[in-house]
Formats: sequence, structure tokens, C-alpha cells
Amino acid sequence: MPLEPELRKIEKTLKEIPFPTRFAVELCADCNLACSMCHHPQMRRPKGVMPFELWRRCADEVAERSPRTEVWFSFCGEPLLEPDLLLEMIAYGRSVGLRSININTNGMLLTPDFDDRILRSGIHRIVFGVDGFSKPVFEAIRVNADRDVVYGNVTRLLARRDEIGEGPEINVQFVVMDENEHEVEEYRAFWLAHGATLKIRNKLSWGGKFDSSLCVAPEDRIPCPWAMTMMHVFWDGRVPRCPGDTEGDTGEAAGNAWHEPLSVLWNRLGQFRDLHMSKQFDQLPERCHTCKDWMTGAAVRERADTRFVPAERLAR
Repeated sequence: MPLEPELRKIEKTLKEIPFPTRFAVELCADCNLACSMCHHPQMRRPKGVMPFELWRRCADEVAERSPRTEVWFSFCGEPLLEPDLLLEMIAYGRSVGLRSININTNGMLLTPDFDDRILRSGIHRIVFGVDGFSKPVFEAIRVNADRDVVYGNVTRLLARRDEIGEGPEINVQFVVMDENEHEVEEYRAFWLAHGATLKIRNKLSWGGKFDSSLCVAPEDRIPCPWAMTMMHVFWDGRVPRCPGDTEGDTGEAAGNAWHEPLSVLWNRLGQFRDLHMSKQFDQLPERCHTCKDWMTGAAVRERADTRFVPAERLAR
């Protein structure tokens, strides 16, 4: 499907909202990979692990104000570097009433002894970044990963989920690039046969830091869905303007979740959302002028016919 009609559909859903519908939590800022399309290898800001007390403050407010907000353990680090903390944070989020807790991971650190723990944790969705089918293509993109290890880990988890009859939706995400686009159909057939949900998405430019082949005429630009719906919090509590602001530049950041409620920080970012909604794109920060990430929401999703029990049913 052409990109522009999909963007028009997305645009119709965008409006000012009192609280983010998606909240990304940087459990840790370290990563075991150096993927070709990711900004992490060039990050300059300090790396660390989120204190549990900061997560408690965030989870309590999200649960009180918007329990259906999608919470993602995601952003610029690999959450499975801290598996016990991840499970503790998931358990606390469930205990205070968060209804959608999700994980983004590269899959390298998923071990057999962790399978049942994560499957029974009550999370809603796990998204594995698996951007290639053949070993040479996969490992050229997912630098420092082993294709066979990742494929083995994810297929094992899918099989175990079917065996115990419960667990989260398991997604495999394929970021389309020149290097891997010829493998999409083979990839699709493999993962649907194994019961995964498929997500084929466009490459992020990380706020203009990477080239992107996506192209929409300037007059057809829409408000950025990321900016309009999503809030991110770094491991140290800082809240950047958007996911393209990976360094948390002082002049654009909203503030710090240690010091102010998330609702206050979200309202502070409203100045940028207003510019998006009024289509005053030239008044946005300079990095927004080269960023194409507002186009990446038009992804293709396909769900396999599986027998597992979704997390929504476990919560009842």
C-alpha cells in the first residue's frame, strides 16, 4: 500500500490528548549490540539503570491517570540486560493496574530458564527486533548478534508459549532496508508458520541522524504521531522532547520525572504538539526539519493463527 494514503488515515486519529497513550521506559541505557540503523553506538549521554523507585513513581501516576496507556520497556537500551529488575518492574506495574505492559528486545539474552518467567509475568506483548532472514544479512544489520541464537531463542519461546497455553503476543519486527528487503517474503513465511505476529516497518531516521528512503512531499506532511501520542523517560528521569531527541538536549527536554509529575512534563511538551497540529513545521526545532520518523507509523502487521491465551484474558 502506498505510504501517503496510510499517513492520511493516521492523521485523522491525531489530536491533543491530556496524557500520553504510549509511555516508553528506558530501564537501562546500555545495549549488547551495535545495530547499523540504531543511534545507540553514537550516544554521548551517560548510561545507567533506572532505579526502581523512579519506576514506582511513574507507574503509580500512569495507573492513576491512564491505566490503558501502553507502557513499553524500550528506547535506547536492552531491557534483558537487567532481567530480574525487568520482572520486578512488570510485577509492580501489574499490581497497580497497568493494563498494557510491553517489551522491545533484540532477543540475544533470552535464556531457557527465563522463558517461563517472562511468559507468566503478565505482560501483553514482546517485540523482537529480527531484521533479516539469512545469517549474513541479519548479522550485517544486527551487529554483534548471532542469527542462529536469536532465531533459536524466539522459536523456542513461541513453542513454549503454545505448550503451556498462555502468555503474551510475540511479535517479530522487520525494519525494511536496502540490505534486507529481498528477504521479506521468506521471513514472513517462516515466522507466521511459527506462530509469531509479524510487523514490517519502515526504517527510523532517529530524528534525522540516519538516511531514510521514505519520501512524502512537504505539503503532504502530517503531525508527528510520535510527538502527539508518546512520552519517553530516560533511566535517570529526564524526559526528552521526542524519540528523535536521543541525547535529551537541554533546550528541548521537558524536565525530569524525579522532580515533576509526568502530567506536568506532558503539558510542557504541548508547545511542540501545538506546532504539529497547526502544521507550523518550520517553527519546530531544527532536527525536526530533517527527521522523517513521522512517516514510519505506516507499518504492516500480520497475526498468525495461534492457540495461546492473550495477556488480556489472564488479567480478568
